[in-house]
Amino acid sequence: MKTTIKLAVVILSSLMAVTLVIAQEKQSREERRPAVNAEATPRNYPKAPDYVYFSILDGTPQGMELHHDTLVGSNTPVDVVKYSIELQVLNSDGNLEPEGLIISHFYTAKPVQPLKAPNPHDARDCAIWNTLVLDEIKNRSVNSPTWSYVEFTVAQGARILQTNEDGAVYWSDDIECWGSRDRFPPF
Repeated sequence: MKTTIKLAVVILSSLMAVTLVIAQEKQSREERRPAVNAEATPRNYPKAPDYVYFSILDGTPQGMELHHDTLVGSNTPVDVVKYSIELQVLNSDGNLEPEGLIISHFYTAKPVQPLKAPNPHDARDCAIWNTLVLDEIKNRSVNSPTWSYVEFTVAQGARILQTNEDGAVYWSDDIECWGSRDRFPPF
């Protein structure tokens, strides 16, 4: 009997050690949108996107930073926001999506064409939703059946500026943020 118990303890200890090693190997990784070397859209580009959203990201906010950049070619100052969100696929089918994938979006802090933008306050709205979602996560009841996430969307044909410091950034005119909820916790 003692031998069986010892064998069970050894097997259990081995399984725990293997689990710890596998868990330590999983590291988060980061992607950047738009690509740092994406081609800039001319500033006087007359055609705005059709606002059919081609990129919708739901996830947990991981950080929002304001950078003071300059435009390539003119050195005109432009404030840029780096908004990092850890991917969470909503209404998952149970197949685990990439865990630990943090996607950092770069966009202007103010609209480039405020009079033509469908919502000239998109960048401000992202900061508001970031705060609301983080507050809700912090104060979430353990019995709550849903989990809060932020949703970041980019319009099809989103325009891009090229900056000296951060590279390519979206016009904030062409992005949106919302809050979202899901019945599944983060992976």
